[in-house]
Amino acid sequence: KTYILGPDASLGTAKLAYFRPGQFISVTLEIGHAVVTRPYTLCSSPVRSLDDEYVILVKKDSNGFASPFIHNNWVKGTKVKATAPYGSLFYQPLRDSKNIVGLTDEYGVSSFLSMAEAVADESLKIDLTLIYSARKQSEAIMAERLDELADNSPNLRVIYVFSDEHVFKCERGFVTKSLIEKYAPCSKYSLFACGSQTLYNRILPQIAELKLENKFIRFGLNGQIENPAGLPDFPKDAADKTFLCKVMRNGKLIGTVACVATETLLVALEREGIETPSLCRSGDCGFCRAKLIKGHVFIPNGVDSRRLADSSYGIIHPCCSYPMSDMTLVIN
Repeated sequence: KTYILGPDASLGTAKLAYFRPGQFISVTLEIGHAVVTRPYTLCSSPVRSLDDEYVILVKKDSNGFASPFIHNNWVKGTKVKATAPYGSLFYQPLRDSKNIVGLTDEYGVSSFLSMAEAVADESLKIDLTLIYSARKQSEAIMAERLDELADNSPNLRVIYVFSDEHVFKCERGFVTKSLIEKYAPCSKYSLFACGSQTLYNRILPQIAELKLENKFIRFGLNGQIENPAGLPDFPKDAADKTFLCKVMRNGKLIGTVACVATETLLVALEREGIETPSLCRSGDCGFCRAKLIKGHVFIPNGVDSRRLADSSYGIIHPCCSYPMSDMTLVIN
């Protein structure tokens, strides 16, 4: 479902902030006793924010927690608590090539739909080639809108890659180095990727073979890891354990939370109704940073974006930190 959000002057938001295509907002949800946040990419053109409209796309995960709640409870007039736009997956003319090749699947399409909308209304001056992979044509959500935009914009092209079925004028299989080169511009280009962890696992080796300069490669954030126990560096003897975390705020103990080793500290805090600042839920922004006074955590390789000074003083990001012992944590 797509949801259109507007400002609520009664709560202090007179106008919506402008944003860049590819950025997201983080919404806060009260679901029973739990208080959780979820980032959702703005899928509209920034031009619509001038008319005080943000549009987000929420794909329902039947096994999820937040998306079923939104689908079942958000109606016209529902008040939504959200942050300002954030995120770094956007075009920067001083760094990026004007030619952009995008790699996505159904989980990352919102970022590129926003870019496509902006290319079509000419508020974003780039040439975008989007390679959209899915198992079947029916799973390529928002494809109809992307095709409509591409039909009306000479600066936008969409290529579909389906792994499980043949579709006329579409590619069959997976995204490979040769497929990217087949559709990439002959001149210099930047490569943007945003999607599921499964997509990243498949395309990272292919992107490495392209031998592009690092400054021309950008990745969108894709949330917390789905199966941390499956990571090669995850401590196998901790997978079935539960630890206790004493939570401090402003010098006072505000609760003791049971934390499963295979869930992040942020998830454990939210489940117990302890509202904790967070934005990206991917270990990148540092908005949820907290101080580990006592205990140990596991932080997967590739998601630890802390400064060296932070790590040396016990600062962690709860959104990507997994408990490995009883601990004491100070949150903002």
